[in-house]
Amino acid sequence: MPSRKTKLWILTMSLGLGAAIQSGCGNTIKVIASPDQPGKLILNPQQNDTIEWQASVNPKFLGPAPCEGGKPQNGKCKVNQTSGKYLYKCDVCKDPEVVVGPDIPVVVLHSAAALADAAVAPELVSLWCDNNQVALDPAEVDFTAKSGDTVQTLWVNTGSGSSFIKDWQVNFTGTSPCTETQIGDGHDNTCTIKVPALPPPPAPTPTVLKYTYTASSASSSCKTPNLNGIIQVTVQ
Repeated sequence: MPSRKTKLWILTMSLGLGAAIQSGCGNTIKVIASPDQPGKLILNPQQNDTIEWQASVNPKFLGPAPCEGGKPQNGKCKVNQTSGKYLYKCDVCKDPEVVVGPDIPVVVLHSAAALADAAVAPELVSLWCDNNQVALDPAEVDFTAKSGDTVQTLWVNTGSGSSFIKDWQVNFTGTSPCTETQIGDGHDNTCTIKVPALPPPPAPTPTVLKYTYTASSASSSCKTPNLNGIIQVTVQ
């Protein structure tokens, strides 16, 4: 049976090939390897290309979408942006990504690759500016893990133009649970949490650990109020 990584590669490659066939006018939509998540491929269309998802894939963009009408229509997305990064989820795949134009990152500042084969997969959060306010999708990330596991949350600043927050930052309430000392533009964009050992019986199980953080723009280019997000870990 193919591994999850192999299935993702096959699925994403089929999406890219389908997109190239359906885009019309001889357009070719590139499929490229993610520079920061091994085993993941990225669709790299240009403005006016059309992405058509097949194989019962129903995409839901997390935050901004690069499509005419603001979202895919009947499984199709005609790209109306010239640049930007965009995340989406679907029923049969894990946080695929669309990068429009030449915006493929060259330098990788976070450590999600370290957990590519971990039992608990990293969770991605889309972060963007919506009407001058920081927005997150999902605002709450939930993990189910065991004592000693490592979990990761990875923030991706998505969108383009006024929706793109270049100087974003994340600050936890109280003591940060993350291995990383600073999270935001120019630093890590990953929070790595080592799940602590459970107390001995008769402590109730499972134990729920809840961490609250604030996402903001360092220079207030995306104005306050800032948005609170949550990372919750259920330890079994």
